[in-house]
Amino acid sequence: MLQVPDGVDGPKLLWALAGCESSFGVNCLPRHEPYYHNLAAAKTNAKLVALTAKWGCDAHSSFGPWQELLVNCSGEMRPEDFANLSRAGMEVAQFINAWVFNYRGATTLAQIAETYNSGKWQYLTVPPGVAKYAADCAKYYETPMPQADLLPQPYVAPQGEATSGYVALVDK
Repeated sequence: MLQVPDGVDGPKLLWALAGCESSFGVNCLPRHEPYYHNLAAAKTNAKLVALTAKWGCDAHSSFGPWQELLVNCSGEMRPEDFANLSRAGMEVAQFINAWVFNYRGATTLAQIAETYNSGKWQYLTVPPGVAKYAADCAKYYETPMPQADLLPQPYVAPQGEATSGYVALVDK
């Protein structure tokens, strides 16, 4: 469970971060992250090196609506597990609790966004890309979330018919 600071709404925070990372879940395809690829190649992070041996370049890719990296998830997480929104949400909540709130001490929406995007918020001068991310996060935080019953629902094909159609954006 996400343990947000006073004044921050947890569901709205996750919604805003998904807006920044994947256009609210529209662009959930894996993204190869060159920075993490280079870290693995340089063997500077033992967990990342082990994940690379197991998953190849998927170890340096981000997944799902929050574009999470395997290195930031629990040890049993697999690339295909990001298709389960409940599981992906649990992993992102654990990461935000541990890294953003407990380790980095972010307490405001801007600090949270900066830390989620870049790893920290304690800048003398916030880099322009990080500042834009934080501004977008603030805008998306105020963007109304759709009600679950208004979202496209999975298409259940009659027996023998090929499946196609919308995939639900929320777990039921």
